[in-house]
Amino acid sequence: MFQKRLSRMLGVSHSVAVAAPVSGRLIPLREVKDEVFSRGFMGEGVAIDPSDGYVVAPISGKVTHVIDTKHALVIEHSTGLQFLIHIGIDTVDLKGEGFLVLVKAGDTLLEGQVIMKFDLHNIRKAGYPAFVLITAIGERLIDYVECEYREVHMAEPDVFRIVLK
Repeated sequence: MFQKRLSRMLGVSHSVAVAAPVSGRLIPLREVKDEVFSRGFMGEGVAIDPSDGYVVAPISGKVTHVIDTKHALVIEHSTGLQFLIHIGIDTVDLKGEGFLVLVKAGDTLLEGQVIMKFDLHNIRKAGYPAFVLITAIGERLIDYVECEYREVHMAEPDVFRIVLK
């Protein structure tokens, strides 16, 4: 407890740096028109309005879960924090069409490794918002998100940070 308080007083914090999984424009989760994400029910993080359909691992870690409909997966960081990478809003309704997952549960990933592809044009044509959402799951561990909202490039390191309690 004392160490945590001292760290805050000195401006030192423990955080997880997260790379851009896609190229596009970073936006705050609260601006996403989906209450589950915008109100933080799926964790703290950011959204990216993507410019293409390639997704890389935003952190190094282990794949713990791949959703059957191929629009989302979970990666566990060495801190124990889990990150959800979710493509689009309500894209579960596409039943996997237009999504290709290149990894499976149990795989160990390196930051920047290509993990998914998706058909951006068809998602938008079908009327779904195509945001790529990156959230950290584990509210007991998370203090806040640190981010400068701007254009980012796929695999660009440290585009946002999850600051831990």
